[in-house]
Parts: sequence; C-alpha cells; structure tokens
Amino acid sequence: MFSRGGCDALFGGHFPEGDRGQLFPSSPGGAGLIHVTGRLTFHQAGGMTSIDVWAEVRRLRCELADQVESLSETGLDAPSWCDGWRVRDVLGHLVYLAGATQRSVVRDVIGGGFRVDNVLGEAARRLGNEHVPDLACRLRAAAGSRFHVPGTPAAVALGEVLVHGADAMRPLGLELAVPPQDATTVLDAYWRVGRVAFHAVPHRGRRLVADDVEWSRGRGPEVKGRALDLLLFVANRRQVLGSISGPGVPTR
Repeated sequence: MFSRGGCDALFGGHFPEGDRGQLFPSSPGGAGLIHVTGRLTFHQAGGMTSIDVWAEVRRLRCELADQVESLSETGLDAPSWCDGWRVRDVLGHLVYLAGATQRSVVRDVIGGGFRVDNVLGEAARRLGNEHVPDLACRLRAAAGSRFHVPGTPAAVALGEVLVHGADAMRPLGLELAVPPQDATTVLDAYWRVGRVAFHAVPHRGRRLVADDVEWSRGRGPEVKGRALDLLLFVANRRQVLGSISGPGVPTR
C-alpha cells in the first residue's frame, strides 16, 4: 500500500499569465474545485469557500523558513519523513523548487539523464549541505515564485509546501499553521493526480472524512481525521496512520 520513500511529488503548479485555468467539476456529496487559477473556490456543505493559493504558498514558505532557521544542528540533521533525506535536505528541495524555472528544470533533467527522482534528490542534498540561514533567506526571497509543471493546478504548488513542510517538521514534533481549507483544496487536486505524483493511491476504495472542516470524498470504509492528516495519507505518508482513524485505515 505505502511505498518506500514517498517523497515523490509534482513540482508545483500555476497556469501561465493570461490562462484562465480549467474547470474541475465538484464531486457528489463532497468538496469539489470550481476553478484552478491562483484563487480556488470549492464547494462544501456550508456553501462556497475561496482561498488565495499563491498568498498561502508565500505565507507558508516564509513560516517554514522561520521554523527551520530556529532549529538546532541536531534537528536539522534529523531524518525527515522522506527516506534518506534529512530535515535540511527537505528545505533544500523546497528552495530548489521555489527558485526553479521551466528552463532550469529541463536543463537539470536532461543533464541528469531524465532520471527525475535522482535529479531532485541530488539537488536536495547539495542544497541541504549549505548554510541553513542562507537557505532560509533564499526561501523567503523566492516565496512568491509560481514555478509549476505545465498543466498542473495551482493547488499542487500549495501541496508541495504542505506535504514537505510536514516531512520536515512533524518528525520534530512541530507543524506549520495550516488552515483546514488549505488542505482540502489540495486534497481535491491530489484526488485526481495522486497516482502520478506518489506512484500509489492509498485512498482508493475508501471514504475520507475530515473532522475539522466539512469535507468528505470517496466511497468505501471510512478514514477520518484532520484535513491535513488526510492530505498526508493521500500523499502516501505512512507515518500519519497513527493520526487517522476508522475502519478504512490500512494496517502498517
């Protein structure tokens, strides 16, 4: 069910300037994205909610930079939720994505023999070895970046920060301040692209129900928890199994 590693993810997402995005139909009985430009609106039982995705990406990148910068060397060298990556390597990965351009990524992927996972891993570890205060400054400076894989919704870029923020901070008992609506917005996007991003679909055949916001999706045995924990479950983070409940929770 859960693959080793689990740090696969789409690079992030936004639509080019002037592109009006695409329509995603809302799902019966649950939340559904209406539009996937920089501001996303989604249905839930209480009506419609809209969040500015890029404002949240910027805020959370800056918050993560603050948190990581305050860690001790022991904390920075601690294993993250990504196999083989230290906390500092996750920061390096996010700095790489925030500073990336379409051209730079194509160049790196070609130079790396089209082995995308290897390219990302090498960049994360290389940057992770740099002085952390400098990396934190770089993440803040690039917090407003909108780099994306073409064709992916803006919510995927938010998911990069939410998921990798948890990869880095949760092993240390820390968390970013994530409104549940951020997590459900990304959940709706990951529901469609999760197999591509994470090489697994742990939510298949299950009904996910958030207990901190009115959101549910899917059919089958129920899995219940905070929206952020459900997001991490969909993102194939097996470490979150102890934070969710219900008959649909897989065995470890």
